[in-house]
Amino acid sequence: MPELITQTELSTFSRCEQRHNLRYNKWLTPFEESPALTMGSAFHAGIEALSEEAAVSYLRDNPSSTSWDRWESDAASIREATVSVMVKGALKRWASWPSVQEVQFEIPIRHPVTGNASKKHRFSGVFDGVWERGGEHPDHPYEIVLGEWKTASVVNNDYIQRLEIDFQISTYMWAASILYREPVRKVVYRVVKKPTIRQKKTESAQEYIERLSLDYEERPEHYFFEEVIERTDEQLADWHRQAWAIHERILQIKRGGLPIKNVQSCIGRGRCPYFDHCTGHTTEDAFKKLPRKHREIKEKK
Repeated sequence: MPELITQTELSTFSRCEQRHNLRYNKWLTPFEESPALTMGSAFHAGIEALSEEAAVSYLRDNPSSTSWDRWESDAASIREATVSVMVKGALKRWASWPSVQEVQFEIPIRHPVTGNASKKHRFSGVFDGVWERGGEHPDHPYEIVLGEWKTASVVNNDYIQRLEIDFQISTYMWAASILYREPVRKVVYRVVKKPTIRQKKTESAQEYIERLSLDYEERPEHYFFEEVIERTDEQLADWHRQAWAIHERILQIKRGGLPIKNVQSCIGRGRCPYFDHCTGHTTEDAFKKLPRKHREIKEKK
């Protein structure tokens, strides 16, 4: 059976081949997920359920959160309040949300010229949301429109302009076009900025939480952003060629090829979780081995 390959895996590979090798070929990951990653997952859980309570419940039920709480109860309360405020603000800011959310798909990866399907990989992923026929987006009736939700520390002109070439957006439009058997060329891309105010030394956790909630309520234009991103047929064809090339390179490494380390990504976008391993300060025993390759893909029953 072909292995599944996901957008997250393709992005990891484009960042650093060695990081991809450790995560997706050896299935190694840090023992505890960072608070930032878990908060992002909690935000998605809240949007999927259209409930700020669901986001907080996700944090409280997460094993990593439980371990943090033993050492930093005030910080845990602030994380919960932050996620709650972000979800509440997003639901208030945008009235229209897809009735279909967290749509998992699996499709063949085909050669861009011959059309032959790969015998080694199938492509899989999850759309955050889809406005399907019968539940159209109010501003884009009679079209299938994808939805993508993100949280980010910085949202500026460069962040927005990057969306015009964002690999994930192209990936999901290409996949949706195959899945729905018609061109899907729009993504409603919503970003919620993480807090830009910090707790003061003289401020209790509760006082900070109240000030944070008020800040999101009074400055929605500072925290909530929406862009409608479109792609042309030519752009998606270019993405298809790139994706196939990455797929072939992944197979080459699995057959014994040497993964290349991209040292520019070690600390450039946050510290890589495999940095100490690559520099020889830890062994593979410092990581846990995942029971399956892709955590975001639900196993078929």
